[in-house]
Amino acid sequence: PLLSRSGTPTRVIDTPPGLLLGIDPNAEYATTDVPLPPGSLLTLYTDGLIEKPGLDLDDAIAALAARFTPAPMRTLHSVAESLIQPATNEQRPDDIALLLLRNTERDGWRLHPR
Repeated sequence: PLLSRSGTPTRVIDTPPGLLLGIDPNAEYATTDVPLPPGSLLTLYTDGLIEKPGLDLDDAIAALAARFTPAPMRTLHSVAESLIQPATNEQRPDDIALLLLRNTERDGWRLHPR
């Protein structure tokens, strides 16, 4: 996961590794609590977005974080496009999934229909 707030560098959230989803129906997964301050944007993604043969995984995550530049008025669609577009220009061995969550209120979460 990546966590970003306008005016601050994007932070890579350190999470414990686990089995791939669906491999073992009885698998237990660790949870990580992450405070999401107002205006913050959390990004969850699959390895298909960052993995390429011969590229170090940590370098790939750092590169993704470096181009993760959400702004308060930038739409989530625009942010998603900026993250996915570089991967679509190359042959990738895996699928890509991306989930963006933005905290839009000071006192809690509100879902946007956009």
